[in-house]
Amino acid sequence: MLLDGIDTPLLICMDCATMTKSLLLTVFLFSGLTLHAEDHKLTGDNTTIKFVGTKKDGKHEGTFKKVDGTLSADAADISKSKLSVTINIESMTTDAPKLTSHLKSPDFFDAKAHPTAKFASTAIKAGAAKDSYSITGDLTLLGKTHPVTFEAKGVTADGTTTVAGQVSIKRSQWGMTYGPDKVNDDVQLTLEVKVKAK
Repeated sequence: MLLDGIDTPLLICMDCATMTKSLLLTVFLFSGLTLHAEDHKLTGDNTTIKFVGTKKDGKHEGTFKKVDGTLSADAADISKSKLSVTINIESMTTDAPKLTSHLKSPDFFDAKAHPTAKFASTAIKAGAAKDSYSITGDLTLLGKTHPVTFEAKGVTADGTTTVAGQVSIKRSQWGMTYGPDKVNDDVQLTLEVKVKAK
C-alpha cells in the first residue's frame, strides 16, 4: 500500500520482537555462560529486535529501540527458566520515516491505543541441535494474545556470547489486516543478543 509515495509493508511483532529477543537472551545464558538461577535485566542496549515485511515488489525493515524485560535463567534445569519482555511500539524505526509514521497508525500497530507489545514464556526446552533451544510463549499485540514457538541458538567466541534467532508470524492473527492485496501476511522477526562470556 502506498503512503506518501512509500510502499508500506506488513510488519508485526514487536513484541515478538520482544519475544524473540528474550528468547535469544535465554539461549545465551544456557550456552557458553556460567550462570546460576537468577534474574537478568533485558534492555535495548543488550538486545536487538528487527522485523521485515515483504510485498510483491520488495520489502521494508524496522527495529524496536526500547525494550524492557527480565530473564530468570536456571542453568541446572532449563525448563524452570522464565522470560518476559515488553516492547515500546513508539520506539520503532524503519528504513523510511513516512513508513514509520504509517506503521504506528491504527492501520498497523496503533501505537497510541496499544503502546506496548508483550511476550511471556510458557515453556523453554533444549533443542535437538547443539546449543539450540525451543521457546514457547504468549505474544500480545494489538490487545490480542496468541502462542508462538521459535528456535534460537547461542555461540561463544572471542569472549563474547551471541544469541540469534528468527521466527515468522502472520500479522493477521493479531488483527493487523491492512492492505492484504499489497503486503504479505508473513512477517519475519530477527533477534540478537550479545554479552561478555564469563
